[in-house]
Order: sequence, then C-alpha cells, then structure tokens
Amino acid sequence: MRIAQISTWDVACGIAGYTKGLVNGILQHGITCTVVPIEEQKLKYMTRGEIKEYFNSYSRQLIDYDIIHIQHEFSFFAGSYGLNGSITNFNSFLKGILNLNKKVFVTFHTEPSFLLEPSYGLTGFGKKIIRKLQWEYYMSSLFNFKNQLNAIVHTKKTRRIFLDSGFADNSVHIIKQGVTFSHTHNINKINGAEKIALKKKLGFPDEAIILSMFGFISTYKGYKTALNALKSLPENYYLVITGTSHPNSTDNALDEIVQFINKYQKHKNLGSRIKLTGYLEFEDLRSYYDITDFCLAPYEPTTILSSSAALTWALSSGKPVIASKIASFEELNEEANCLHLFTPGAPGELAYKIQNLTLSTELNQQLVANGLIYCEANQWLNIAKKHLEIYEGRKF
Repeated sequence: MRIAQISTWDVACGIAGYTKGLVNGILQHGITCTVVPIEEQKLKYMTRGEIKEYFNSYSRQLIDYDIIHIQHEFSFFAGSYGLNGSITNFNSFLKGILNLNKKVFVTFHTEPSFLLEPSYGLTGFGKKIIRKLQWEYYMSSLFNFKNQLNAIVHTKKTRRIFLDSGFADNSVHIIKQGVTFSHTHNINKINGAEKIALKKKLGFPDEAIILSMFGFISTYKGYKTALNALKSLPENYYLVITGTSHPNSTDNALDEIVQFINKYQKHKNLGSRIKLTGYLEFEDLRSYYDITDFCLAPYEPTTILSSSAALTWALSSGKPVIASKIASFEELNEEANCLHLFTPGAPGELAYKIQNLTLSTELNQQLVANGLIYCEANQWLNIAKKHLEIYEGRKF
C-alpha cells in the first residue's frame, strides 16, 4: 500500500504538525507514506484559474499511489477568495482526484460552522440558505455511495453535523486527534527541590503556583478569561503564556495580553504575575511544563473546533487540565473523565475551580491518571493503525 498525504508541511501550522504525527505513525507500521505539500502562501497571490491549475497538477503526482488522503482546512483552498472560493476550489480538486479511481479520504479538521450560525433578518436568512445549498451541491453530493470518497472527523458531534449536511451515512468515520506521547519523555520526573530550583531559574518564587497556557495565541483560546481569573487568585498564583501569534493570523489576542499586563502592572503585582515567553524551542518548553501545576484551556463559548493539539499536549504533560465546557472538550471528558471543566467565559468560576483543584490532591491524581490513559490509547502509533484499518475498509 502506498499512501499520499496532502497537507501543509514544514510550516508553523497545527495541521502540518498533525500530518507529521500521522505520517510517522504510519511509517512505524512499515507502510509507505509520502507528503504532497500544499503551499498556502503561494495560493493567496494566485487567480482563481491559477489555483485550479495548481491543484489540477496534483493529479499528475498522485497516479502511482493507492490511497490519497487530504488534510482539509478551509483556508488551504481559498487563496484570496474566502469561503466561497474555498468550497468551489475544493470541489474542483476533489473531482480531479476522483477521476484517478483511487480510494480518497478527507480529514475535516474544522466543522462547516456557517451551517450552524444563527441568521438575523431576511438578508441573513437568505445568505444562510444560499450557503447551505452551495455546501450541499459542491461538497455533500460528492460524499455519496458511488464515489470511493470518505470523510474523517474527530468527534461524534462533528460526525452528526456532516451527516445532517447531506454526507452519506457510511462515508463519515471518527478518528480522534493523535497525541505525541511517551511515558519516558513527556511526564514530569523532577522532585520538589529540583522544581523549586527550576522555578527560581525561570524567575518565579519558591511558593509560586504556576498556571500555563500553551500553543499559538488566539482570542478563541480564552486568554482574557484566564487573565481576569488571575485577578481573583492569591498573589502566589502566576500565569505563563507560551508561544506567540500564528504567523498567518491577524488576531489581536497578543496585543490585548500586553495591554492587560501594562494596565495592571501595579495592581496586586498582577502584571508581574503574568509571563509571556514567546516562541520556545522544545527543551525550553519542557522546562515550563516541568514547573507547571495546572494547564489551562479556557476556550471561549463561541469556539467551534473538533480537536485541539494544545489540549492533548497539556494532557500528555502529566499535569491536571482545567478546560471550558465547549462541545469537543465535554465529549472528550464524557469518555475519559480527564478534565476539570468550568463554564466558558466565566473568570470567577475558573478562579474557584483552580483553587478547588489546588486543595484536592486526590482529584489531581485522578485527572492526571485518566489523562495519561487517554493519551496512551490515542498516541500516533495507535491512531495510524486506525487510519490503516479504514484505508483497507476494515471496522475497528
């Protein structure tokens, strides 16, 4: 079996990282797997015709493969033409791939949220109907019983959304977000004295309780909620924010964090209790994982996502994770009972939950143990095996 993965590659992109984990897992099973990269930066300067020709050229590269697997994100296929361009461009690309008479799989990393958004007034209602019809015509109609075309999603909720949008029942499969996980590499092994020494080295007092948020900085991840929760916490609680803004994003979350730090510099030492690390190499990142007491994932209530690599990183760290009750996190917790959940957008409740967890060693240990069980079950080697079973048409 020869497999081609079509994805962004070797760039600062969560899906490029996802693809790397999947490819490495497949290779460990002794199966040939090659990446055909999508060059998103080039596409934004292309005309519609040039984008079509760009993706048509893939057909010539994919003739010798048995399985073609596309890692889908709406922005990958849009160029500068927005959602409408993304849907029509992807339709044209898929039709060209289907002409090769290969088995084709598409992992949808983002739900078609425009199908779920409320419509306001006649204009909004009309736009939603048009978008729904466009999705059904250009996308759902291809995922039928006649084509060798399958969709992969990460949650039961996302599966339901795709089926409701017109995808054939047997065309949508659930495979969870893979986890980069190893008992020997990811779990904190340092003792109390070493942890205090490392805290001091990184600029924190001995008694500091460290709350950490990891990954690209974006508004939807709930930084404002975390910052406001810190106001209600004692002065020995510190918030570490690692990473920086996504290079392709115009999100102003980082600016809001900096403004918050400046505004509250003298209030209960609040500004000095927030540390922005910027981008970190892996070993430096590990140091912050080692001193972390609790990982936070306070995503905003409007967040629509089917998985989060940042959350799986937090779970694999061997630290308790406090997360907001968005749909994908609730579904994960129903299965694994590995998150301490709070109402999204509620900083007072988040502060209460943090202090509650600080006082409960037993709950901490249970959350960590359950999180590690989940991570081990969904490490990339196992996730790759599930992909191979679906490629071969087997159930699991």
